[in-house]
Amino acid sequence: MAVSRRVSGRAVVRNRIRRQIRETFRLNRPRLARMDYVVLAQPSAAELDRAALRTALEQLWQRFI
Repeated sequence: MAVSRRVSGRAVVRNRIRRQIRETFRLNRPRLARMDYVVLAQPSAAELDRAALRTALEQLWQRFI
């Protein structure tokens, strides 16, 4: 998982994105194939609210299920 300063200059925003990535991965982990996943956050992720970010991440995990 990588959320760099380019995503947002504020640590609070970067940490919020990291928490959402971890949580959605934890919830989908039993259905995912056993492999390594790399998630790179884009700057547009910082503009999303919590619900929209979670929805986008859920769609991402659905690709691998």
